[in-house]
Amino acid sequence: MSQSGTKGMVAYVLSFTAWTMTVGVTTPVETAAGMAFPLRQSIPLSALGKIGGAFCQYVLAKYLFSDYAREKMKDNEWMGKIDKSFKSHPFGVALIWRFSPLPEFVKNVGPSLVKTLKTRYQVMAIFAHGLPFTILWSFMGAETAAVARGGEASVLLKRLVAIISSVGLFVSPTLFGMWLKGLGDDAENESQ
Repeated sequence: MSQSGTKGMVAYVLSFTAWTMTVGVTTPVETAAGMAFPLRQSIPLSALGKIGGAFCQYVLAKYLFSDYAREKMKDNEWMGKIDKSFKSHPFGVALIWRFSPLPEFVKNVGPSLVKTLKTRYQVMAIFAHGLPFTILWSFMGAETAAVARGGEASVLLKRLVAIISSVGLFVSPTLFGMWLKGLGDDAENESQ
């Protein structure tokens, strides 16, 4: 695709959008794009595909399927707690969901079921989460390609990997766990 000019770039963005909406695991695709395209192209192309796919999945779920799903989940005690949490801190909770260890499908579709969440907060969370990771994985792919051609990994890459590993393994799950615990604590306080 990288050798096909504009057609290749458009094909990549559309394919990656569909991939994000169906498969959801974006890291290997963005890393491969960093290897295949020059970095100045791989970052915007991957961002368009990834963010576009997440947005499309959210919009489809919110405006086509959410009424049906809400009806099926109306007796679920957690939906009320989640709705209340999104209502009081819409961007913060949307961002916690984006950084959570949940599957991509849940990160995109879950918030669409929250009636009180305005789309703008989900879009801001998708950008705030998606763009830095797109830059990271594209850069990692470019660095990997350079190493494969006989170069050496930069110090910046090593630091980015260390930082993202700690965020992914410790910070994200901890924040999400604290949010879930807070939902449970709120329910306990209300029942007393």
